Amino acid sequence: MDKADKLFADYKYAQAIELYKPIADKGNIRAVRKIAECYRKINDYDNAEKYYAIVVADKNAIPKSFLYYGQMLMTNEKYDDAKIWLQKYLALKPDNDTAIARTLLASCEKSKSGVAAERKIIVKNLKDLNSPASDFCALPYEDGIVFTSARQGKINGTSGSGYQEVFMAHSRSDSTFFVEPIKGVVNSKNYNSGPACIDTTRQIIYFTKNNFQYGDAVTNKKGDITLKIFSAKKGNDNWKDIKELELNDQESSCAFPSINREGNMLYFTSDRGGGYGGKDIYYSTLVNGVWSKPKNAGKAVNTAGDERYPFIHADGTLYFSSTGLPGYGGMDIFKCVPNKLGEFGKPENLGKPFNSATDDFGFYLDGTYSKGFFSSDRNGGLGSDDIYSFDFTDIPFDLNLYTDGKVSDDIKISIQKNGEFVKEGLYSKRLSLYLDTNATYTFDCTKDGFSTERVEIKTAANKKPIVKSVNLMTK
Repeated sequence: MDKADKLFADYKYAQAIELYKPIADKGNIRAVRKIAECYRKINDYDNAEKYYAIVVADKNAIPKSFLYYGQMLMTNEKYDDAKIWLQKYLALKPDNDTAIARTLLASCEKSKSGVAAERKIIVKNLKDLNSPASDFCALPYEDGIVFTSARQGKINGTSGSGYQEVFMAHSRSDSTFFVEPIKGVVNSKNYNSGPACIDTTRQIIYFTKNNFQYGDAVTNKKGDITLKIFSAKKGNDNWKDIKELELNDQESSCAFPSINREGNMLYFTSDRGGGYGGKDIYYSTLVNGVWSKPKNAGKAVNTAGDERYPFIHADGTLYFSSTGLPGYGGMDIFKCVPNKLGEFGKPENLGKPFNSATDDFGFYLDGTYSKGFFSSDRNGGLGSDDIYSFDFTDIPFDLNLYTDGKVSDDIKISIQKNGEFVKEGLYSKRLSLYLDTNATYTFDCTKDGFSTERVEIKTAANKKPIVKSVNLMTK
């Protein structure tokens, strides 16, 4: 037990499991509780549920075990059972984590409803890219895909898999990939590297890495090895000139960077003090070549739970994963759209198929709103975490409705596609629907006492949202 406890305290959960297991299987309740915690930490949901079931049956079970058991039941899609244990947890009136428990309860209801994403979409597991290990956080670069993987190298005692490295998957003509670690200073033996993002204009890569200097790990005052964000520049055939960013903090972690289109604003996750939860999303701006003191992305984005894996789209929309907002279980992917002042609005769950009962994260969407990637450890994958590609097959369309220059209600609109009638109805303020690509649509708008107006839309292969307005004048 002492050896296992030391490994646990050193975050080496996979190694600790090997020592706890024979003790736990003999009925030692403390070892059972510890091994349940280890399995939860490494996202082995089936084994975590198995051991937490024993933990909560013990008369001396602590309230937190009820919360964790409810979480594991959720990730295994046992929503009704999860609700029972989450309600038991709240009934004990614990001093903290009630917000998380209430969010999980709301998530149980949401998951049962099974609300799907509105757009037509094709999702594929990138089987030619994924491995039995964890593969995640993909983005296109040059002739292929940059991503993070634990597929090779020395076994990491925390996860039980290899250390994370940043890889490049070069596309072949037969749609397969040639995969290799990216060359240069990004990856280091026996340290975790990745995820990464790339400023393609300046050819600078920003990446997460265990805190180290001169080849040795550096700990904070608690003795923990934190995560930091570094940059490197593209050389002829490798990445060079590694640099630690000024936004890092010695006592806390900074991870999962995402650079904006202009290359002057970096979003990332940190567990530094003063936030809204365990891990929050922050941003820093590049001023005269120096990264500014990070600012919290705000309470619209951050919650009492954890917010991780930000992706800032070219249009300013922030995509991220959260455990503190109602979802489908585990981490879910959300988006926040900024207003004219740049302030983020209410988070919107992307729905299924992006989100599942387990962890969903690492979202990327291209600049034409056509396709992208996300990562998930959902059932049916090849490994721990897998990379999925998605392609939208339709185009969002909004038609704003006015009469005499003012927003109007009850406008009759008849819709045709390629000359054939689709539907007709009364619409107020706005007509919103999804259009097929490579088609011609006409919208005949009428209202008693006003002129009749026709709007014609010809769509191409581009999936970028279309917004139009129509104004009917008094006769």
